[in-house]
Amino acid sequence: MYVGVDVHERESQIAIFEPGGKLLYETRIETKELSRFIGSLRGEKHVAIESIGFIYPIYDELKALPMCHVHVANPNRVQLIAKSKTKSDVIDAKVLGDLLRTNYLPTSWIPEDEETREKRLIVKDRVRYGVRKSGIKGSIKWLLKRKGIEVKSPFSIAGRKQLKSLGLFEIESRLEELSLVESMIKKLDGMIVKLVSGDKNAKLLDTLPGIAPYTALFLSSHVGDVNRFPDSRHMCADLGLVPMLHQTGDTKVLGHITKTGNKWLRRNLVECARAAIKKDQNLRKFYLKLRRKRGEKKALIAVARKLISYAYWMLKRNLTYEELDPWSRS
Repeated sequence: MYVGVDVHERESQIAIFEPGGKLLYETRIETKELSRFIGSLRGEKHVAIESIGFIYPIYDELKALPMCHVHVANPNRVQLIAKSKTKSDVIDAKVLGDLLRTNYLPTSWIPEDEETREKRLIVKDRVRYGVRKSGIKGSIKWLLKRKGIEVKSPFSIAGRKQLKSLGLFEIESRLEELSLVESMIKKLDGMIVKLVSGDKNAKLLDTLPGIAPYTALFLSSHVGDVNRFPDSRHMCADLGLVPMLHQTGDTKVLGHITKTGNKWLRRNLVECARAAIKKDQNLRKFYLKLRRKRGEKKALIAVARKLISYAYWMLKRNLTYEELDPWSRS
């Protein structure tokens, strides 16, 4: 049977289908009873749940049940739920079950080991503090602009002293918050460096030009088992670095990149591409040639896509960037 579950913190909505599509049963139960209820169902069970912030314990409990196959839906790609005009928990549970039954459920990969999950959480924290740091700096710049105060390089050592000398509470409070956020980033970066030293895949990715330990661990924990991707193009597609395709009849048009997947990792990789073209002459030649034809933005995205392609083969063959030596084959 096929089971669609719309999970919430306290209660979850359940819809059960037979293979032919007939709705057998639907109910609402406490989320803490979800594992017990599904375990009481007879026969082989395929369960669809949407990815949520506390997915891991629920996933592990359901996965441990006999004859139970758990499929985690990608919430950004379940368009029938996201775009439904009549959205409710009852409808969502039915849609999940029906999509799973008809093999149209877009799924998310869930790491099975606790170590990878922990690395993902640390990287997520690093992203959160990085975003907060940018937000605070932007807020300070806006306050200065609003008051007509000009400070050259406001976040340098001299610039911060000048900001403090203004005696403005709103700027001083933000500088204190910025200092705290930067100390957390420094602490997390130290943890990430240690984690990379003990992570075989992250160590390999760290040899890519322009890639620092933070991005190496980010990419490594995101990819997990590289064999889940049939080729490097699928890995690029997972990160939203491939162009959209619009096809009608004989007409085929390639658009902007899809921007699916983790936006923070994708943005990080594009920034790494900026650093890579300064460190690797072959990548720089590739970038300059493409920039003349397509412009800077598209050229940088193409470099990021190349880095991901190299990352795929490095992980697949257990080679460093120097050992892979991709440009000797081009």
